[in-house]
Amino acid sequence: MINENPLEDKFIRKLSGILDMHLEDENFGIKELAKEVGLSRSQLHRRLKSISGKSTSLFIREYRLAKALEMLERKEATVSEIAFRVGFKSPTYFNSSFKKKYGYPPGEVKYRISKTYTDEKPQAESRDTQNSVSDKLGKPANKKKVFLIASIMVLAISSAVIYTLYIKNKSVPDTVISKNPDKSIAVLPFKNFSGDPSLDPFCDGMTDEVISRLTKIKSISKVTSRTSAFNYKHTNKSIREIGDELKVTHILEGNFQKSGDRIKVKLQLINASKDEHFWSDEYSGEWDSNDIFAIQAAVAENVAEHMDVEVSEEEYFDIQKRPTENKEAYRNYLLAQSQKHKENEQSYSNAIPLYQKAIELDSNFIEPYIGLADVWLSGGLVWGIYSEQEAWANGKKALEKARDIDDGYAGLQDMLQTGYFYYDWDFVGVEPYFQYRLANHVFDLTPSIDADFSIKIARYEEAILNMDKNIAEDPSIGIFYTFKGMALLLADRKDEAVELLDKSLPLHSDNWWYLRESAKLLYYMGDYANSKEQLLKIKRDYPDYPPILMWLDAIYAYRDDHPEKVEEYLTGLEKAYKQGSSGSPAWFLALYYCSIEDYEKTFYWLQNSYQNHEVEMTWLKEEPLLQPLKNDPRYKDLYELVGFSGFDDYMAKK
Repeated sequence: MINENPLEDKFIRKLSGILDMHLEDENFGIKELAKEVGLSRSQLHRRLKSISGKSTSLFIREYRLAKALEMLERKEATVSEIAFRVGFKSPTYFNSSFKKKYGYPPGEVKYRISKTYTDEKPQAESRDTQNSVSDKLGKPANKKKVFLIASIMVLAISSAVIYTLYIKNKSVPDTVISKNPDKSIAVLPFKNFSGDPSLDPFCDGMTDEVISRLTKIKSISKVTSRTSAFNYKHTNKSIREIGDELKVTHILEGNFQKSGDRIKVKLQLINASKDEHFWSDEYSGEWDSNDIFAIQAAVAENVAEHMDVEVSEEEYFDIQKRPTENKEAYRNYLLAQSQKHKENEQSYSNAIPLYQKAIELDSNFIEPYIGLADVWLSGGLVWGIYSEQEAWANGKKALEKARDIDDGYAGLQDMLQTGYFYYDWDFVGVEPYFQYRLANHVFDLTPSIDADFSIKIARYEEAILNMDKNIAEDPSIGIFYTFKGMALLLADRKDEAVELLDKSLPLHSDNWWYLRESAKLLYYMGDYANSKEQLLKIKRDYPDYPPILMWLDAIYAYRDDHPEKVEEYLTGLEKAYKQGSSGSPAWFLALYYCSIEDYEKTFYWLQNSYQNHEVEMTWLKEEPLLQPLKNDPRYKDLYELVGFSGFDDYMAKK
């Protein structure tokens, strides 16, 4: 072999020699190879890419496959035995990898050799050739010479392997999937094969952790959110359908098993567009040990390898981090998470002490603080379970504790800024963070800053742009469409808002958030029939009944001339207000009276909403129903008290 760069050739030979020594070791991968050659993972990846155009993972895999081909041609063993000899854990994965590389399954190698031999060399000539070798060696052949020639042949074959890896395939793409520069993935909820439903939280927790670790890898363009992925927990849809809906190139699916003190996780990575098996593996360890964390890290690392994405040193260490060394704290955290995700008053009540127990067991375990804050903020802001100021006091305390542990924790800053916006009405303080988000768009399932803040300070076009980005990344999240629809409506683009809702209604009307926000938006758009239908779906399918729904019920009872019903709903709102409930009951009473043009009562309840520091007062600047009151001195006073005048002055000076 002639090589233009002897140093590169020497480097490839060194790697090949190391791989030869560890050929049968199925656990010998990128980390181990980098350590042996004295480079970091990222340094090794960059150097191999520059030399051969291949990632480290592909270089290792193709070297193993080339060795397997050599063994198959010599008929050394069965296909399954050779698969293990070259370090493949799964014969199935070996077969698929071999076929992808060479265009035919490994079982066909012997037939192809036989056909080529028959076509190109008559049997007599073959015998003559064999005899000539014997003549040269002498009869009987000298063993030392046989060994020498065999060694030369092995060296020649090894050189051919290196040549194949280095020169012949230098410009060949890594895999069929890697032709697409977009490397995106959805991790479907792992199935609990333990036969014990009590292990469901741990199975879901394993899925969550793998998603979390994969999101740390910047080279993966998109990791589908937990919310979107878990929509497919009980689906009958095909991999191809799921991939199309989530717009991802890869799907990871697996199952979780526990038997005695052992756990086992089986996974397979699938080409989403073709529904083809791409890679599979199995991980096992002790239940009562840190093996759980090691498995989570190994899964994320190996998935990245087989997606052929680069993992930086910093990302590698982030993936390897254990959230806590206290296993009991981790179990309480997983149980709390499983309760929180049910999103109702009882499940929130169940989750709080579990988070607190996890914190008690390990005060430096950051995730329980984040989960606890999420329960308080959601329970106060959305569900009307806790008073708003109680919710913020507890949520803020948990977030500040988390900030003390790791102020760079993903999502922490967004949760704090969301609280400053909704609960503190600190529009001036949130504006710089809003600008940061504009310049560095970060996908967010609940885009409080990117959409809601943007709309409420009259930056409609920015909200539309942000929601377009979110929809492009994950079209399965219904509230993205309602936020965009509201921004379009307020930007005097009603026809576009109507068209957007017409398309999204059939797709997302099984989601509480979408139902709630679309019922409100449809009312503003004058589509009362569809608005009422959305409202009925919520009341039929969901037990929670926050003030916004009482307000809509009161509005439609008034429109349908049912005064006794109007009185019932208004009484419910007043009762919620007197009890200090969250969900802004005074605000919605004000909106009701404004809609029937009783402006004295409107201002009475707006004043009460201000005094109770209700979250919905953040709508004061842009609320469509309040537009007729903007010149009223009482409105102007509230506008200043809430902080919008100060915000306007701040923006005028910029």
